[in-house]
Amino acid sequence: MVDTCVNCGANLSPSSTSCPSCGSPRRSPSTGGSSGGGGFCGSCGTTLASKYSPCPKCGHVKTTFAPPPQSGGFCGGCGGPLASKFAPCPKCGHVKTTFNPAVPPQGGLYKNEGTGLILSIVLGLLGLNGIGQIYAGRVGRGIGIMIGSWVLIAVGVLTFGIGLIAYLAIFIWQIFDTKKLCREYNDFLSTNGRPPW
Repeated sequence: MVDTCVNCGANLSPSSTSCPSCGSPRRSPSTGGSSGGGGFCGSCGTTLASKYSPCPKCGHVKTTFAPPPQSGGFCGGCGGPLASKFAPCPKCGHVKTTFNPAVPPQGGLYKNEGTGLILSIVLGLLGLNGIGQIYAGRVGRGIGIMIGSWVLIAVGVLTFGIGLIAYLAIFIWQIFDTKKLCREYNDFLSTNGRPPW
């Protein structure tokens, strides 16, 4: 096995006393993790050559040293592996993420909260409230919100703006409702392995 510098990860020749790339003195790598080497990158979970070497997959130089992702379960927001039960998700960034010990189902079943919010805001400004609910799987609720919003727009035009105030209230509410529905969907899917509705 080729020795690597614990500071920069460069290959070291057997006779060298310091690293030819960064000049740091030769040290034996610290072990951390079950697969030898230096544990796992806290950003992407790849095995590190040593605790201080850059990640060979994502290139982080000052990477977070973390135990194997499999020891922490899976994120309830996106299904990505967690370093530990209380660690932030390296995939979607949730700090207070739901811990799920089971492997999540494969595929694109999870609903992205960001996508739902963009659909709710952008299309809601165009008079299409409820698209976020449809994206989160609550089709009936989304269609009901959409039809109700169109009625409020028509009332707003006939009453010189009174219905538009109610439309604005529904527009704001449906944004928060989309985020809540995406979270409920992902939590149920990661726990039960199937969509909730």
